[in-house]
Amino acid sequence: MRLKYEKCMSTRAFKEPLQNISEQYIKIDMIVNRLKTSESNIFKDKQNKAYNVINRLDTLSPLKTLTRGYCIAQSKEKILKTVDDLKKDEIINLKFIDGEKQAQVL
Repeated sequence: MRLKYEKCMSTRAFKEPLQNISEQYIKIDMIVNRLKTSESNIFKDKQNKAYNVINRLDTLSPLKTLTRGYCIAQSKEKILKTVDDLKKDEIINLKFIDGEKQAQVL
């Protein structure tokens, strides 16, 4: 019986009872740090993707196109995309960056 008692008392749980708790705290801290790093990386990745989408949308913006010297041709609130959309003697509206003007198709 004494041998069992000595064996039991020589185990780590009885010699250093707080050691296991300290090791678990260290593991938890490591996991928390990994989660923070992972969360930060995911956030940065999503932020970069959002910036890329915003930049693409800005590049394709009709207003941005107007600043490059183009205009938007409309006929009765319909945007004209091809020459076939035009009819002779039709009045169309040309929208520029600084205003609008009407024109007649010849």
